Amino acid sequence: MKKSLLHNKIVKIALYFLLSFALILPVWLQVNNHYNHFITNMMFHVTALKYEFNITKTSVKESEITFTIKNNTPIKDFRDVERSIDADVLLDTSSVTFNVPMTLALLLALALSFSATLKEKSTLLLKSMSLLILLHVITILIISVSTLIQSAYSSQLMQFYLNRFYLPQEFIFNFASILNSYASRFEPFLLAIFMWWMLQGVEEHPEETVSKEELPNF
Repeated sequence: MKKSLLHNKIVKIALYFLLSFALILPVWLQVNNHYNHFITNMMFHVTALKYEFNITKTSVKESEITFTIKNNTPIKDFRDVERSIDADVLLDTSSVTFNVPMTLALLLALALSFSATLKEKSTLLLKSMSLLILLHVITILIISVSTLIQSAYSSQLMQFYLNRFYLPQEFIFNFASILNSYASRFEPFLLAIFMWWMLQGVEEHPEETVSKEELPNF
C-alpha cells in the first residue's frame, strides 16, 4: 500500500473511530452491568458446579455480585458431626470489560474503511466479536476460580473441602492477574490487528464472481 493511500486510510479509520465511539459509549454505559452480570453469573455457576457447591443466594449491587455458596457434598468432623459451609464470594468483573466501547469502535471503524462486501464485513465483525466474548468468558472463569480459592483462606473448613481437588494456586492466581491486568487493556489493539489483517487480505484478493450473463450455455 502506497504511503499516501495508507495515510488517507488511517485518517478515515480515525474519523470513523471517533464517530463510532461517540455512538457506542452511551449504549454501553446502559448495558455494561447487564453484560458483566450475565457472564459472571454463568461462569461462577460453572465454577460452583466444578467444585461441588450450591449457590443459595445471589445479590447484585451495581457492578458487584455476591454469591452465597453451600457445600453439596457432606462434610463430617472427627466426632462424626456433619458440618456445613455457608460462605459469600464477591465478584466485580467490570475491570475485564471496561475497554469494550473502544474495541467495538475500532472494529467498526476498520470495517467501514476497507473495500469489502457487506457479507464479508459482517462475517469478520462477527468473528472478532466472538473472540472478544471468548476472551471475557475465559478471563471471568479464571477470576471466579481464583476468588473462590482466596475465600478459603479465611475458613479451614473451606480449605479442607477444596483440598479434595487439584488446585495449582500460584498458576491460577498469576494467570488471573495477567488476564485481568493486561488482556482487557490490549484487547482493542489485538482484535484491531486481527481485523486489519483479515480485511487487508479481502481487499487484496476479492472474491471472483461470475454474472449470469457470463455463464456458458449448455
